[in-house]
Amino acid sequence: MILIYAYGSGLGHLKRVTSFLKRQNYASENCILLTNSVFSEFWKSGWNVVQKEDLFFSSAEFLPFVENLISENNIHTFIVDVFPAGFYGELSSLLSHFKGEKILLSRILSNSYFEKNRSIPDFNEIFIMEKGVDLSQLRSGKILYLDYQGNISEEISVTIETSYFLIIHSQPLSEVLHLYRLAKMYRTHQKVVILTATAIPQENISSEDLVLFQQKPSPSLLSNAEKIFSGAGFNTFHMLVPSHKKWICNPFPRTFDDQFLRKAIYYKTD
Repeated sequence: MILIYAYGSGLGHLKRVTSFLKRQNYASENCILLTNSVFSEFWKSGWNVVQKEDLFFSSAEFLPFVENLISENNIHTFIVDVFPAGFYGELSSLLSHFKGEKILLSRILSNSYFEKNRSIPDFNEIFIMEKGVDLSQLRSGKILYLDYQGNISEEISVTIETSYFLIIHSQPLSEVLHLYRLAKMYRTHQKVVILTATAIPQENISSEDLVLFQQKPSPSLLSNAEKIFSGAGFNTFHMLVPSHKKWICNPFPRTFDDQFLRKAIYYKTD
């Protein structure tokens, strides 16, 4: 069995991990996803998901729980998404003693993560998923590079007959509403369509605008939008790079993800 550590409050970590597993042809029934994401229910069908509250990952219960998970399920491969020592450093000792294969999926991390976590374990393989990863902070027998693979879905069953602006941001509500205010500053007559995973109170949205709740973006939804507004989280950002001519990218501060660096490296305005 394969154990995957996917710590993160939003959808991004789960999307990135499941996309990677499918690309590598790992069977979902042979994988256990350990996450704190409140969106873990999205993956319950066909995936073995173990969801724990955020504080559990920094508690004394975490290490014996994962050691038992490894023993009971005969875990031979441990995949870590983004945080090489865990978000709180909780994986450092565990991975140092794990005898199986260790794989890291690496995206941009802020310097503060490595200042806080000095004991970075060795990995058999590290998959670099974007420019800007500081390889000097990582230790691996093999470095591999993966191009971004989008999470575009089949068509959303909603027909938008008028011209519209599109907002793509899963959560939190405060950031979704910030992007909504930004879109309204640009619009003259366009409808604003919000693609999100967070519930938005009706009083915060004008009656002519539309919320698409917990749906994936489709090619037509992206191509028909006059402008697109988003943050600079890994998945949404790389999905929207081809749409840069009509894209307004607004990075948000994160504990360890440097969205501002990602925008500085990739974002085009021409």
